Amino acid sequence: MSERRETSRADANERSPFRLSRLPVINLTDLWLCLIILAACIGLYVATMNFEKVSDMFAQDVPPEFFPRLLLWTIGILALLLPFEHIHLRRRNEDIDEHRTVSIKPISFVTVVLLALVVASMKFLGTWLAMTLVCLALPLLWGERRLIVLVPYAVVFPGLVALLFAGVLKVHLEPFQLW
Repeated sequence: MSERRETSRADANERSPFRLSRLPVINLTDLWLCLIILAACIGLYVATMNFEKVSDMFAQDVPPEFFPRLLLWTIGILALLLPFEHIHLRRRNEDIDEHRTVSIKPISFVTVVLLALVVASMKFLGTWLAMTLVCLALPLLWGERRLIVLVPYAVVFPGLVALLFAGVLKVHLEPFQLW
């Protein structure tokens, strides 16, 4: 009788969409990724502690470290969810490791280099020009060729972001530097 009960439990577990015996609580690959992201967030958070104090004449009621810290907290909280994402995907009958065997495409590395170059040149270009450059370069890099769509996007989107920051948030973005 007990053997039959053990068999029926195993069968029920096998038929269950959650398959608890095969479903670890934490995905180890995503745990490592989470720890790397959290370490980067902690390091960058510590870096925000060294931001210069803005003089009262230029203060905008928001300390300079507020937005970077807000972004780092958001990234950290989302990173904490990564090791558990496979549970949600398993319930939808998807395997999180299914697409991980595919190697990273070279365009990903080119994108990283392009964005790093733009960030490095932002001090010289200014924020609006850097955003415009990214809005032009990334779609072109990824294959967008319709200039009738691309040019208005590259001008309007950075303009709206600049208006949002300057008009609503009262945060002035880095201007273009000639020398």
